[in-house]
Amino acid sequence: MDLKSVKAYFFLGQALSELDSLDEACSCLQKAFQLTKELDMNVGDELANTLRQVKKKRWMKIEEKRLKQEIELEKYLVGLVEKDFEGKLSLSSADSKQAKDDQPVGSESTADGGLKRAKEERVQEVLSLFREIDERRQKREVPDFLCCKISFELLEDPVVTPSGITYNKRELEEHLQRVGHFDPVTRVPLTQDKLIPNLSMKEVVEDFIANNKWVDGY
Repeated sequence: MDLKSVKAYFFLGQALSELDSLDEACSCLQKAFQLTKELDMNVGDELANTLRQVKKKRWMKIEEKRLKQEIELEKYLVGLVEKDFEGKLSLSSADSKQAKDDQPVGSESTADGGLKRAKEERVQEVLSLFREIDERRQKREVPDFLCCKISFELLEDPVVTPSGITYNKRELEEHLQRVGHFDPVTRVPLTQDKLIPNLSMKEVVEDFIANNKWVDGY
């Protein structure tokens, strides 16, 4: 494969995505995107959109695995609680066999009744704990408008161009130095002195991170 062939990396990335080889697909598409910058090629939005979709697909796959693991953990912990109290109940029943023989038919010992209530309380504690994190169980996703249009990563030091497009400062400055003095999306002429810190976007990103601790793994 021609290492300078943007189309080759692009189509290979698409094929790998269809095969669910998402890490490899992202790698190929990122290589294609990097080549467009190095070769100063204008390929429109198709490549960028495809890369964004594949990265999102990869993230959602990780999320599905996480959700499944959390549900399995909840079931496992509830099972442990029930098994523990079943053992205690069996031991209690054996120790109080004689006392139970003296009770009317259909009644249960105070100890057995207490153990059953304790078991139900402990199970409810486990379920309540997982209900508290139900919000985390919802599929997590970083909105596109919070991501840099060059790196597709979460904005860290956002700057806005005269065209109204927001980028990470580092990635945009690198583009201006290595590729050319123009806006990567609109292709309008652009120089570094025209960049303005996007303070409002920075606040939005910081608020999003504060309310979504999982972002570190995005």
